[in-house]
Amino acid sequence: MSRTILDVRLAARLSVMAAAVLATIPASAQTGGDEPSGAQPGQLESVNVRARRSFEDRFESTAATVTVSRQEIEAMGATSVADILRQLPGVQVSINANGGVEIRMRGMGAESTRIMIDGSPASTTRRGVQLPLEELPADIIERIEVVRSPSAQYEGAAGGSVNIVLRQAQTKRETVAYVTTQHVWGEIGPGMFVSQAGPLGSAQKVDPKDLKQRAQETRWTYFVALNGGTRNLGADTERSSQISGGPSIGSSNATDVTRIRSENWVLTPRLNGRLSATDQVAIRGQFSYTNQDGRSDSSGTGVSGGQATSFVSQSPWQFNRHFAQIAGDWTHRFKASRVESTLSFERSKSDYGFDRSSSSLVGGVPFSGSSSFFDDRSERAWLLRSKWMAPLGDVLFSTGTEIEQRRLQVDSTSTNSGGATALDLAAQINRTALWAEAEMPVASIKSTFTTGLRAQSYKLTSEYVGTTLNNDQLFWQPSINARTRLGPDTQLRTNLARVTRVPRIWELLNRSVPTLGTNSPNSPDFQGNPNLRPESTITMDVGVDQRFTHLGQGGLNAFVRSQSDVIARRLSLQSGRWTESSDNVGDALVWGLEADLRGNLKWAGLSEAWTLSTNASMLFSRLQSGDRVGTRIPGQARYLANVTVAKPMRLSGGWYGGTTLSMVGSADLDSPSTSGAVITGRTGSHAELDVYIGSVIPKIGFWRLNVYNVTDATRNTSRVITDSNGIVFADQSARRFTPRVFLTIGTRI
Repeated sequence: MSRTILDVRLAARLSVMAAAVLATIPASAQTGGDEPSGAQPGQLESVNVRARRSFEDRFESTAATVTVSRQEIEAMGATSVADILRQLPGVQVSINANGGVEIRMRGMGAESTRIMIDGSPASTTRRGVQLPLEELPADIIERIEVVRSPSAQYEGAAGGSVNIVLRQAQTKRETVAYVTTQHVWGEIGPGMFVSQAGPLGSAQKVDPKDLKQRAQETRWTYFVALNGGTRNLGADTERSSQISGGPSIGSSNATDVTRIRSENWVLTPRLNGRLSATDQVAIRGQFSYTNQDGRSDSSGTGVSGGQATSFVSQSPWQFNRHFAQIAGDWTHRFKASRVESTLSFERSKSDYGFDRSSSSLVGGVPFSGSSSFFDDRSERAWLLRSKWMAPLGDVLFSTGTEIEQRRLQVDSTSTNSGGATALDLAAQINRTALWAEAEMPVASIKSTFTTGLRAQSYKLTSEYVGTTLNNDQLFWQPSINARTRLGPDTQLRTNLARVTRVPRIWELLNRSVPTLGTNSPNSPDFQGNPNLRPESTITMDVGVDQRFTHLGQGGLNAFVRSQSDVIARRLSLQSGRWTESSDNVGDALVWGLEADLRGNLKWAGLSEAWTLSTNASMLFSRLQSGDRVGTRIPGQARYLANVTVAKPMRLSGGWYGGTTLSMVGSADLDSPSTSGAVITGRTGSHAELDVYIGSVIPKIGFWRLNVYNVTDATRNTSRVITDSNGIVFADQSARRFTPRVFLTIGTRI
């Protein structure tokens, strides 16, 4: 009954907040007739990133770039950024029990994929989470750019970069509102989304070629959105462990049940305007609040030293996060060039803590214990970025600079039977970059070359227990990308570059974060490492893009990565608990092959409204130095494959729907150890099937039903650790996220 009352109250809050957001829009912005959605006098261009608006633009880029536009996102029936990314070539998306997203490209570690929002590095969250899934619904995304080949303009990453561009202010007057409900584990999670966009005040029609008229034009546009609600998250995990070869022979079977109730609110305002015929500005922000209440309960039985054992533990926990970002973009146009500049500030405050109580019976003798952990985190960052672009004859030249500072402060307290430990920790990254890039055509061979050079300096600082560690380094990132026309519908792309990956800021904190649930090799604690060195990679790519007359278009891409100072995880047993820490484990070679194809299904006897999108990757790697020579990089899947068949949403009305099958191959977990133990392991392959169906009722609204993980896929993981004394510890786990159902009902005006 209490849960029902909570849901009713929350639904009422959703309605009130939605009305409040719409009420904040000036009356002048809500008057006047609708305008066409195409380019208009006064239409403002994006000043955040280079504008590549559709999948077709892959034929105009020298880098291996795939872009998903707003129209394609709407047609997908996607509800989150994860739904979109998993359909893109070479992208592996994993969602943990807490709702966080881990994104891998080229099968490499999540740390080798650079995540940007509006062209700026994404704010960090908790360990192992690149993006807070609950804060990025599909409706807030303008487009997603996946850059698989480095260039001088962006810092780059060994795997690739994902740039998520949030919705922009626009001249088309539009209001979208809908409510949604989630059903999983017998629980309901209500949510809502409301947005409004359009011009501020009345619009004066001008001739875009007349500079005098454009100078007198004062056209401002806005976009504001509020989304929020609750989500039920979690997973069920079955674990089995066995110890052999020593005096402590034993085995156990345990079940971990994780359940989380997550409440999230995100306000996203945008304002674009022209100050003159040559100057335009954009002011944007994002303000979010997350509150999660959860618990992870474990129970199990086993045998230890010939005695029967049983145990129960309960770990209620809570996580709160406040995040605020405000940024300004300014573009000034000269006669034959332009300057784009961005200044951004962000601040986040979060706290995370849990209390664990446990009891056990060993041979009929009871034991009990308790522990707690609390983190108070504060992160702040600012970024200044500027770029100048100009044609110099047949050469398009661009140069720019970036200055960024990011600081993380953590007050951490942990207690157990041995007493209490309090730590005051901090880590800071100062980054300065200067880059230049030139794009030049070579008509004799029908090619376009883009050459670039990026100089980037880092100062990494880690503070703990009265000790300060500094690591100052300067890196050069040269790159060359080439695009050669082999025919009217065929082109060849090549890339050669060097990139450097700096450790993420939370990896530098010298403290241990306990895992929830049963501590085991497959669910270890995490230990930071202030001595981490940046990872350097030489990248090489060769790809072919092809248009097909009736089918659509596709591509085939081969890549090689030669890495130095690879950052990977080391697993060890510390003070009776399994712990994983980041470390530089040696050099490695990574290579693979990717293929993708998309188009309509007219060739299969269906109408052109039906689309097919499919991609597959084969991935390989070998460590070439260190203590695990000859093994694959831990966690690299052997293959990735996605197939989506869909009938896109049409605003003119009618049925739409689709299905996506995602397949991820097995991955080795042969990880280096700090204690000299031999560690082998593997994650099993799995497949997930998602389906959705909906209908658009013209001039009224739409509805959509999404069912995720129809196959109830199991994530199987196994590890075997053999120490120097011949003692063998084997651990197996099977995690289930269960199917999830979403029903959405809304309108678009």
